[in-house]
Amino acid sequence: MGTCAGFGSCAGTFLSPTSKTAFDGWLAEDPQRQEEFRDFERFLLENEVSGIVPAWQLTRIDAHYAQRCDSPIFRVPPSDLWQNALPALRLVRDEVEPAVGQVQVLSSYRTPALNQCARGASRSNHLEFSALDLATEDRRRGAEFYQELCAMQDRAGPGSRMGLGAYFDPAEPDYAGGRFHIDGEGYRSWGRSYTSASSPCD
Repeated sequence: MGTCAGFGSCAGTFLSPTSKTAFDGWLAEDPQRQEEFRDFERFLLENEVSGIVPAWQLTRIDAHYAQRCDSPIFRVPPSDLWQNALPALRLVRDEVEPAVGQVQVLSSYRTPALNQCARGASRSNHLEFSALDLATEDRRRGAEFYQELCAMQDRAGPGSRMGLGAYFDPAEPDYAGGRFHIDGEGYRSWGRSYTSASSPCD
């Protein structure tokens, strides 16, 4: 009898290609990959950011673009970039989760090839593994939720160097999927157009 690797249906049940089950299958395929991930977990522990979000979620590549651009959905980021994720993780721990509750990582590191295919900014912080795209565990959404994110950033203040991408357009109420971006690379905010002009924050 075959086993379900997590990228389709198993016994009639669909398993998401970005799930923990899918990740476990991906990790099991390559011993070197397993060693890299163990080193990554050790790095997070040594820098006191372990457990803020599950380490495996930090290997997630944006599923939509990964599939469209024929890219793997998981990847352990290059070790020389690991340090860059620390400010964003600390912001999640100290500012984001106290304000909106537990979050999950939808996307983190992005390779140059994937970034180009996804038409990302040429200097996207995802290229340096310094940005995280997030959603709350209960997938909160809508204008009120994004206003809470804006208030959270305002309380954190410019000294936090928090970048907040609040992907919401009040002119399109159906576009309120609850996704948002956090980095520690400079105090600013933007909205769906990826510019400050569309930011829902005052």
